[in-house]
Amino acid sequence: MTRFSTPLVARASFALLLLCAAPLAAQATAPLDTAVAAAADSSDSIFVRAQRMAAEGQGDAARALVQHEIDISPAGSPHYVDALYWRAVVAATAADAERDLRRIIIEYPLSSRNEDALLRLAQLEMTRGDNDQALVHLQRLVIDHPTSPSRARASFWMARVYFDKNQTPAACRSLADAARNTSAAQVEQRNQIDFWMQRCHGVDTTAVASTSTADTTPPATSEVAPPPPPRPPSPAPATSTTTRTTTTSSRTETSSAKYTVQVGAYPTRASAESHRKSLVARGIDARVVGSSAPYRVRVGRYGTRAQADAAAQRLKAKKISVYVTEAEPQ
Repeated sequence: MTRFSTPLVARASFALLLLCAAPLAAQATAPLDTAVAAAADSSDSIFVRAQRMAAEGQGDAARALVQHEIDISPAGSPHYVDALYWRAVVAATAADAERDLRRIIIEYPLSSRNEDALLRLAQLEMTRGDNDQALVHLQRLVIDHPTSPSRARASFWMARVYFDKNQTPAACRSLADAARNTSAAQVEQRNQIDFWMQRCHGVDTTAVASTSTADTTPPATSEVAPPPPPRPPSPAPATSTTTRTTTTSSRTETSSAKYTVQVGAYPTRASAESHRKSLVARGIDARVVGSSAPYRVRVGRYGTRAQADAAAQRLKAKKISVYVTEAEPQ
């Protein structure tokens, strides 16, 4: 039996890789990201200090420091989004981290933190075994940020997920992409790629290259649900009073709607419309909001936060990235 034929070894190796990069509790023993520290300016030094504090076991103080930056920054400003990202980095729980990371990729797609958020979110999903959703975010990083320095890592992690799913041709294609985008100076990453490339001997990666579009289509937008059954005709209202009551109730519900579920935001209206149409094809009533970038794709209007959260959970169950936010004026 070879070392590659033992799933336990592969999973243990994968878990070790994730542990080394984990954004939460593992930071207590992980060294400070020296690359981040070296590149930090006077503003970023606040977040580097928060990361150091978390690494030294001062998690509450680190989170308070980052929260202060969120409180004093204009919503949506670059510093505000940076603070959201670092709040995810030093979060006490995976759920807290995921909430902020999802908010960045859905609400602020034009932010420079978008690709970092995609990578960390995929990492969290891989850690809990949600490989399908992790692939959605890794594929989005590769497609939306083709020249990103993070592309090689995203492709490498995609390969690991594909191997775990026994999809060897797709895994080898992703490894080849990772190799093409890894510089000679990245010795450790290249060594890891070469190690896993041993599983690709005899696999024709050029043969699967033609299917790359299908492989990189996120499940959240590629599934098409069957059309709903025809609805029976509504009975005629008993009296005109009933009609007036129903109309008034509907108008009140719409006017009191305070929340909505956002499922995406795009730099072009065409991209937003494409996402909207894919959701409509699945029986989800979506709309595009905004007259300039980012164009937001949203679903539903709800009078309470609890109603919006419940709708968001139903969409998440369909592998759709969601974020509950305030509804736009009608």
